[in-house]
Amino acid sequence: MATFSLLEKRTASRHVRYRSARRLPFMPYGFVPAFGLLVLLWIGMGPFAKYVIEQSVIRSTEQVIETNDAGWAQAVVSGQQVWLEGQPATPMEGEQLVSLVRAARMPALFGDERPVTRVRARYGAPVTSTNPTRKPEWTFRVSDGILKLEGNVPDEVTRSSLAAAAEGLVDGQHIARVDDLLTVTHVADNPAYTEVALKGISAVGQCDQGVATFLNEEFSLRCELPNDGVPRIQQLIAQPLPIGRLGNVDILPNEAVATCDSSLADLLGTTHIEFALASAEIDPSSDDLLQSVADAAANCPGTLRIEGHTDSMGSANANELLGDARAEAVREALIERGIPADRLIAEGFGARRPIDDNTTAEGRAHNRRIEIRVVRASD
Repeated sequence: MATFSLLEKRTASRHVRYRSARRLPFMPYGFVPAFGLLVLLWIGMGPFAKYVIEQSVIRSTEQVIETNDAGWAQAVVSGQQVWLEGQPATPMEGEQLVSLVRAARMPALFGDERPVTRVRARYGAPVTSTNPTRKPEWTFRVSDGILKLEGNVPDEVTRSSLAAAAEGLVDGQHIARVDDLLTVTHVADNPAYTEVALKGISAVGQCDQGVATFLNEEFSLRCELPNDGVPRIQQLIAQPLPIGRLGNVDILPNEAVATCDSSLADLLGTTHIEFALASAEIDPSSDDLLQSVADAAANCPGTLRIEGHTDSMGSANANELLGDARAEAVREALIERGIPADRLIAEGFGARRPIDDNTTAEGRAHNRRIEIRVVRASD
C-alpha cells in the first residue's frame, strides 16, 4: 500500500509539473489601444461622417437653394463635398450659387462653421427661348468709389447704353471706376425696362454708398448721402416708373444716421433691456427704457435692425435661438409703441459678437444685450 501511494504521488507530481510547463501563446496586448483607435477612426469616417457631418452639409445646401429661390438646382452630396447640377438662367446665377453654398455656415460645437469644404458645378447649358418671357433684373451698387452694374439685359445695345450712362458719372473722387458685369441674355426687350435701369443708375450714382435693384418688377433703393443731396434724389424717386412698381426706398442722410446710431447706443449702452432668465420675456422694469428707445427710433431714417446678443454660456444653437427670440420681442414692443413694422427687422447673433470677456460675470452681463442701428446701404 505504501509503495502504491508513493507511485501515485510521483505520478501526480509529474503530471502537475508537466501541465505547469505549458505556456500560453504570445498575446500582443500593445495592439489593444491601436485597435481602439482604428474603431474610433472607423466611426469618424463612417457613421459620424455620414449621419452628422454629411447631414449638416445637406441641410446648409438645401437652405441656400431655398433661400435664394434656386429651384432649378439639385445638389449631390458626398461627405463635405457638394456637386451642383441643373440649368441656371445665366452663368452669373450659377456662379453666385456656388459661392453661397461654399460660404454657408451652420451651428457647430465651437460656434458657426462652414460644413462644406468643396463645391463643384456640373451645370447644363442655360435655357434659351425664342419667345422670352423672363423680365430683366439688375442690381446697381456703389461702394468705396466703385459703381458695379450687375443683371440681365436683352441685347448688346442696351448693355452699352447703360454702361455709358454709368461711365458718365465717373468724376475720379465720388465715383472713380465702373465695373460692367451686365449679361446679355434672353429677357424681354422693352424700352421701358431700359428707362427704369437708367433711373437706377442716376439714383445710385448720387450716393456715397448705395444699392438700387429691380427684381420681380419692383424698384428699390437704399442710399447714403450728405443732407444737401436729399431733395434732389427725393425728386428723382418721386417721378413715376414707366413699368413695374416702387418698393422699399431708404434715403439715409449721413448726419441723421450718425445722430440716430449715437442716440440709440447711448440709451442701450448705459441701461440694458432686462429679460427673464434664459427667456425672451421682457421684464416690466424696462417699459420706460423701451418708450425712450421708441421715441428715438421715430426720428431715425430708414430701416432699423434690432440685434439680440447673448453670452457664451450654453450651446451655440441655444444662444442663437435666444438671441433671435429676444430681438423679436423688442421688435414687437417697439411696434406696440408706434414704430411701423416695416421699419424694423430682428436678428439674433447669439454669442458671436462679444464686447467683453465671457470668462467673468461682469463681462457676460455686458455681452447679454440688445443693439439697434440703422441698416446701411453697405449691409
